[in-house]
Amino acid sequence: MQTTTSTWLEPIPGLWRDEAAHRYWLGDHLFPVSITGVLAHGLSETAKRAIEAKRSIWEPRGTTVHAALEHYSQARFLVGRSAADALLDVEQLPGHHQYRDWILPLLQLPLWDEVQVIASERLTCCLARNVAGAFDGAYVSPALSERRGREVRVLYDVKTLSAHGRPYSTAAQLGGYMVLEAAQGNHYELGQTIWSKPGEAFTSSFYSREQCLAAWAAAWSRYCLARRPF
Repeated sequence: MQTTTSTWLEPIPGLWRDEAAHRYWLGDHLFPVSITGVLAHGLSETAKRAIEAKRSIWEPRGTTVHAALEHYSQARFLVGRSAADALLDVEQLPGHHQYRDWILPLLQLPLWDEVQVIASERLTCCLARNVAGAFDGAYVSPALSERRGREVRVLYDVKTLSAHGRPYSTAAQLGGYMVLEAAQGNHYELGQTIWSKPGEAFTSSFYSREQCLAAWAAAWSRYCLARRPF
């Protein structure tokens, strides 16, 4: 992997998440909605019921897999441990064995040898829009940076799927996080989804920043329209 001058992004002072309630606070300011909450307004009632019906399956799986990647990313890219040592650390985490078929391929993606991760499970917010959220991670791509003659940052989202699950667009979600991060002075040129299935992990094609922002703008408009009093 080529070297990069980028470093791990500093946390936003005072921003925290109430894990039990899934709510975000900046000091004593409670954000009324998260990125996930905004996007939920675009779902049909049928889709919402289908999601809730399988929550007991996807929620613990997603929580465990995300925790494993966060631990691995911090150990390897923030602390500077080797890939092998970081992987050994993850194997000791609670729930690892049950979801090992999702976790191991994800952590062994060649991508992690080609980039410099600069954020993992990052909390972010925008006071002007009164929205907060947490995205799965971001990295700098030395190869893309060299090709384009400037630093290229990629904001990514991790999704877990069942063995027969199919990928879908996450452009709106990625765009929402890009908007929040822009309020913090952080710019991302591309978005990407990283998919984890039993025995397999793979990345989506890149979404351009423009694609992500356009998809988010549509979702934000639907949310604002749904809340407008008549």
